[in-house]
Amino acid sequence: MLVNRDKFKAAGVTATIVFESSAVNRDEKIAESIQSIKKLARRDGTYSFMSRAFIRHHLFVALHGIYGWQPAPVVKDNTVLQFGFPDANIVNFPELDLFGFMRTNPFTVTRKAPLGITKAISLEPWQGDMAFYANHDLVARAAKCGTKANPNPFSKEEHYSLYRLTFTLDLSRFGQQEVAAEVADPKIRDWLSGLAKASADDVRERVKRLDVEDGWEWYAIPSSQGDGSSASSAESRVDSPPGYVGVKSSKDEGGWLLFVVADDEYRRRLEQVLTVIADGFSLHSSTESYGTNPLFCVMAALKVPVPLFHSAISFSDGKISADLLTETRKNSHIIRAWYKSLLPLSEELKEDDFFRGIDAGRIVDFVYPAEEGTSAGEAGA
Repeated sequence: MLVNRDKFKAAGVTATIVFESSAVNRDEKIAESIQSIKKLARRDGTYSFMSRAFIRHHLFVALHGIYGWQPAPVVKDNTVLQFGFPDANIVNFPELDLFGFMRTNPFTVTRKAPLGITKAISLEPWQGDMAFYANHDLVARAAKCGTKANPNPFSKEEHYSLYRLTFTLDLSRFGQQEVAAEVADPKIRDWLSGLAKASADDVRERVKRLDVEDGWEWYAIPSSQGDGSSASSAESRVDSPPGYVGVKSSKDEGGWLLFVVADDEYRRRLEQVLTVIADGFSLHSSTESYGTNPLFCVMAALKVPVPLFHSAISFSDGKISADLLTETRKNSHIIRAWYKSLLPLSEELKEDDFFRGIDAGRIVDFVYPAEEGTSAGEAGA
């Protein structure tokens, strides 16, 4: 289904943040007793990093805790754990909409994540720091009980640094998914039989960002309890569902399922994701808690979803280089850019190039303007 380009001012949004943390995303043990950190070697040194999967997990934990995004249910097929598609889909579980998923039964469904996430890579090289630890507290407790015990020593590689992390969201793929499917499959038909039918006009009214074509049989997907959607009452879940699924049969290809999220739900999810990225989320591992609360954040609306600012973060005399940011801002893919900083910059960024302050609601209103009289906050109320 084609995106109605007249409704969007941008095709993507990218956000690059700088935060301070210890390297809490651990790697394999070395020699059974040394807990290592994840590292990358470059010509000028060794840098610690936190994996995309680690960042994805903690971002979702934040969306779940703050906005009620529920974990999509999983099922076990033989020895493989998979998401429970089609009962769990991008409409009633925002997690699947944002991060993508794969399912191989009753047919293969692959959703490439609309949100791209880089590794969080340290901006300062690892100098080989290591610390020695032992469970002295437990040994002392045992001694008080009359039990003789020796400490269990272990070592940990340590790195405390500034980290650079980038998120890039494809606005055209977010909120919709087309699936080649055997629509006559009993599992699909049983699932569809539990949904209320909807008209193409209903879909066009509530999904104006897409050009809804003829030839689809539409069904409303109700809001599941606790799925994090804005609909709360039973009546609102029927009258204003978070989205729809279209069905189209084909003798040659078996058919298609088309999942689309309603515009108000789309805007609400977009604002929530940008808010959590801009404000930060917790990073917790092995009882150590840090966070991605940005010391610096630059966000941009783009013609093409590319992580343009990821390589534009460097330091000069302890300050973020404004020259590199300004030079990157000249890229023709950038429509508008915003930033905020608690760190000193080598010089002030020009207001014509960068708007100071990041307000997720206003950014949503810019990239995908609401219908007249409706703001992003109201759309997500």
